Amino acid sequence: MKRSKKVIMLFSMSFLPNQGRYIRVYNQAKSLLKRFSEVKIIAWDREGNQPPFAIVDGIKVERLHIKAGIEKGPLGNGLKVLLFNLIAFGKLILNRQEIEVIHAFNLDTMLPAIAAAKLLKKPAILDLCEPDYYAFWGEKYGFFLKLVNWLEKVISRRFDAVLVHNQYQINKFKKYGVKRLRLIGSYPTYLVKQVKKHQNIEGKPVVIGRIGTIYANNGIEELVEAFGLLLKKHKNIKLMLAGRVYENYKETFRQLIRPLGDKAEVIGAFPASQMPQLYQKIDISVMLNRRTAWFKNITPTKFFDTLANGVPVVTSDIGGLKYIIEEYQCGYVVDETNPHEICAVLEKLVKNPSLRQKMAENGLKAAWERFNWNLMEKYLLEVYEDVRKEKLAR
Repeated sequence: MKRSKKVIMLFSMSFLPNQGRYIRVYNQAKSLLKRFSEVKIIAWDREGNQPPFAIVDGIKVERLHIKAGIEKGPLGNGLKVLLFNLIAFGKLILNRQEIEVIHAFNLDTMLPAIAAAKLLKKPAILDLCEPDYYAFWGEKYGFFLKLVNWLEKVISRRFDAVLVHNQYQINKFKKYGVKRLRLIGSYPTYLVKQVKKHQNIEGKPVVIGRIGTIYANNGIEELVEAFGLLLKKHKNIKLMLAGRVYENYKETFRQLIRPLGDKAEVIGAFPASQMPQLYQKIDISVMLNRRTAWFKNITPTKFFDTLANGVPVVTSDIGGLKYIIEEYQCGYVVDETNPHEICAVLEKLVKNPSLRQKMAENGLKAAWERFNWNLMEKYLLEVYEDVRKEKLAR
């Protein structure tokens, strides 16, 4: 595939390094720059405080300043989503002469992307990171959830290709009748060459780490309780928590970790580029998420970051992670609601450096074999080649 016109991506976030889905969009955009003369992202800046135009490592970014908050639900944000859709559609029409492919990330960008693609007779790709969009709305907004699910089912079939994140989504969209479907995992672009030496050195604490956004009822409370229980048995341990703390949870979080004193280190928001340095500091990675309607089918990107950095992982049974851990023996799956079970597993790893070493090596092996961006880039470019050829043949 020779370099040709531009790809325009629609993204319903600001495209900032500390946003969870940023790395998926960034990796794909960087890969596409190898084959296209320009990749441009039309992003939604919901806080309205980022530069309207930017170039990030060669990726052009145009941000639409439309203030909104996801936590307000469909009634509070419905008109804002509509406004974003209308402006994004207008931007696509204005760029119609140069567009080669339209790439829509997430459901908030689905309608303007498919409308412009059909009008302009351009290929369109739908990229869905989350397995069940807006499941966090709950029963209160049951009607809107049904409407969203219906739109996803009907409109996804209209795209030239659908990219998803895990096997649950593959099964889901096969049932919907999507013909060109590809799993493009949000896997790391880097892999450490070898794991660090895991050994219990006298005086040096074993560091239990959690990397990711911190907010209420997503496993942080159980982790802190489990660590407190473990601390009663083993003094030479430390807890490291890295990630942005939600504003409405900051005071509760401070009270939660206060009893741990200097045994807890808190690191705030960080860019994705700092991930390897953070993982170098920890000996055990903990990823606990309650199996709610929102989380039960999610496959977190941080899980694959853990493998790529050669760190054993303790996680919840969500998004197919159990099967990966069972296949590669790279960690443990626990009941995230049971601090005593979490504590027991952590104690096993704290006491046994050779077990940590073996699991770390197994995780890195899994990353080298399957869960890396080099492999995903190949699949992504194949999808682009297929949809462009198909469009030219019509």
